[in-house]
Amino acid sequence: MFHLQAHDLVFLLPMALVGMLAMGAVPVAAKALKISCRCCGVIIGLMMGVLVLEVLPMLI
Repeated sequence: MFHLQAHDLVFLLPMALVGMLAMGAVPVAAKALKISCRCCGVIIGLMMGVLVLEVLPMLI
């Protein structure tokens, strides 16, 4: 179980933004598909951020 604190948002919010920008750059024709890609990017970015925050104490 992970323990998120307020200062972890400093790391999680940019990771979500990077995921949104990366997946939003995928060229698609439909607007709904573009929004879905951005939402998936946010979720993937947050999951990667939580993974890094949980693994980082083990590396130190």
